[in-house]
Amino acid sequence: MLKRLNEIGSRISGQTADLAGAPLSILLVAMFCAGWFLKAGAAGENTLTLILSVASITLTQMVLNGQRRSEKALHLKMDELVIAMDGARNEVAGIESKSIEHLEALRHNSGDSA
Repeated sequence: MLKRLNEIGSRISGQTADLAGAPLSILLVAMFCAGWFLKAGAAGENTLTLILSVASITLTQMVLNGQRRSEKALHLKMDELVIAMDGARNEVAGIESKSIEHLEALRHNSGDSA
């Protein structure tokens, strides 16, 4: 149940982030802000600031969630290629979750001094 809820949330988050980044959405936000200032004047500035702050934090988190998903997918694809490639060291598959010390040990074991 929790896994299904997470999948639904991720899908909604990704679609919302894609929609919010579209040029038309940005134009609509700019028009909304201009309309708000024309109607409410300086008195509505604090409310508008609060609304935009909450919206920007929420959208930032949605975009970061999408980037994490993309990064995980990319690492999985790269791991698959490392494992499938003749002569590649299979122990480097999945190293993105290893400690710095483990990465340095792998670098040292490869004979790479860089």
